[in-house]
Amino acid sequence: MRADSMPAVTVHCLGNFRLEINGVPVAHWRAGKARALFQYLLVNRGRLVHRDRLHEVLWPDSDDRSSSSLKVAVHAVRRVLGTHQKDDGFQLVHRDHGYMLQARSAWVDLEEFERAFQEGREAWSAKDHQRALERFQTAADLYTGDFLAGETGDWINEQRQWAQSVALRALAVLRADSLEREDWPAAMHWCRRVISLDPYHEDTYQTLMMMHGELGELGRVRDWYELCRRRLSNDLDTEPTERTEQLLASLTRRGERSLGPALVGGPALVGAPSPV
Repeated sequence: MRADSMPAVTVHCLGNFRLEINGVPVAHWRAGKARALFQYLLVNRGRLVHRDRLHEVLWPDSDDRSSSSLKVAVHAVRRVLGTHQKDDGFQLVHRDHGYMLQARSAWVDLEEFERAFQEGREAWSAKDHQRALERFQTAADLYTGDFLAGETGDWINEQRQWAQSVALRALAVLRADSLEREDWPAAMHWCRRVISLDPYHEDTYQTLMMMHGELGELGRVRDWYELCRRRLSNDLDTEPTERTEQLLASLTRRGERSLGPALVGGPALVGAPSPV
């Protein structure tokens, strides 16, 4: 993309939060709640948010809605945005007892991530699976970390869980496609991405065990089983399902023999799940 076509504002919310205005990173927010206010209005960009809701989000333990704290935070955000502001940058608008964040030219990774996934769903419904896979790949690439990693808040946790669920649905389709093409390195990559988001996804551990069994890597089969067992036991106080135990026993018995029938018959490997 040419420099003159770059958006005035770029924001990264997936992983560590970053804001750049006209290529200049914003590092200082002046007031304690200014950044949190900007983040919440960003996720609700183009929508008017009543000031009572902002008080509830930013100061959940306070019942004082008459406090000047919100005005201080708003003033701080406006100073930050005004430092490098242009006509096509962000604007914080006050209207009808609420605030709205507007921007003509802004690139926000969360919005691009959700758009890519939605376009993938639409392409999948239209039977254009190649286009769908391309858009799911884009969504997966954009998901570089949890929403506002390291930050806390009820609304942040809610948005974080939603973004993670979207990423897992895209990854499930990419994994299934790789398995159908018997592209084991790609399938392993997507499996590892799934486990990084959901460390208790037992079907994915089964898939990894079967693929390494196919490659004759029995040590790796055992490693994935042990990791699954340890996480389920230590964190959820449960044990692997009977199918996982049977799979381990079967792969161990077969040793380095061909595991084609196991791969074809394993439910975790059959067909690409619908992302809808």
